[in-house]
Order: sequence, then C-alpha cells, then structure tokens
Amino acid sequence: MTDDQPVLSILIKSGTYNDFMTLSLIASGAIAADYEVRIFAMDDAVYALRKENVGTDTVVHSKFEGFVSNMSESIKNGKVNAWWTLLEELKEIGELKITACALISEVTNTHKDDFHELVDEIAGVANFAFDLSESDHVVSI
Repeated sequence: MTDDQPVLSILIKSGTYNDFMTLSLIASGAIAADYEVRIFAMDDAVYALRKENVGTDTVVHSKFEGFVSNMSESIKNGKVNAWWTLLEELKEIGELKITACALISEVTNTHKDDFHELVDEIAGVANFAFDLSESDHVVSI
C-alpha cells in the first residue's frame, strides 16, 4: 500500500456463489479505482475458500428465474468470469489480500495448505480490526 492509496475492507460471511460474485465485482471496481482491497472471510465463507470447494459451487440463486438463467448462461459462455477467476485476475493487477478467520479455520480444522491459493493468510478478528482502522471504506457481505 502506498500512503495515498485508499483502502477498501470487505467482510464476507456467506459462502454462496452469489455473495462471492458480489464480493469479486465490488473488489473489481475498487481495484479499477486504484484501491487496495482487504478481504476478511468468516463463517461459511472460510469453508468456501477451501481447495476442494473453490470452483465447485456455480449455482446462482435468485427469486427471479430470469436472473438465474441469464447469469448462469453468461458464466457458461464466458461473458462473466466466475468469482475465483476474477479474484485471481485482480491479484495480478492490483493489491488484493484475502484473510481467513483464524477461529473459523480452527473450528473447521482448516489449515493454510487446505485453502485455495487465493487465501493469503489465516488471522484473527483483531487483524481485521486493525485493517478497519486503516480503511477508507468498509463493506459487509
């Protein structure tokens, strides 16, 4: 992070495809605006970031069937990148860090090598609180 670069912190708690898509799109906009993005995953979002889970859940949920079919078709045809692909690309072009909650990792017996390569570290909520103190904006998903 440079001294004048704004910081966006994002807390994600849900492991659903929809919420991770929302996360990746918000992160994309922030990276495009030259923000550093810090993501803290809790609850079942931690489990969604395990190696065996990234890439397996591609089910879009909505109460509007048209949205589900349009979004699913766009992902299938490559018009919209899957959230994990987008986050990988964002890490290449901008400053993006993903932290998995230490408590949830411990409860689910998830170690650093169990996570997909997207996850940079396992750390506690105190680490997220520190990130918040340096953030210009915070989003909770």
